[in-house]
Amino acid sequence: MLPQFAAKGAALAAIGNGNLEHARNFFADKHLAFPLYTDPGLKAYSAAGFIKDVFALVKPSAVRNAMRAYNSGYRQTALQGDAMQLGGVLVIAPGGRLLFRQASTTAGDHARPEDILQSLG
Repeated sequence: MLPQFAAKGAALAAIGNGNLEHARNFFADKHLAFPLYTDPGLKAYSAAGFIKDVFALVKPSAVRNAMRAYNSGYRQTALQGDAMQLGGVLVIAPGGRLLFRQASTTAGDHARPEDILQSLG
């Protein structure tokens, strides 16, 4: 879907919360085509209003999400960063206007790429 985002003029970036070595390894392993930043202090997560939940990995919805990912061929590798910190998606227009926000409520709770793309107009 990256070409569809580019066609809308969007620039993508990701923020993880592991250390710099974790970020470098993840970037290389996943062959990302966009910048990856890391925020071990979780300041960006806090500013975005993303929550930290000690039960994020054991909620029934997290287990369902893990099974869905596993059945789709995804495998959890070594845990890096703060596993209890939940993420999300922000789409921010030039000038700082928020176009889309999705805050995960459990592990594996991700925004649909189609919904993110739609927020770009």
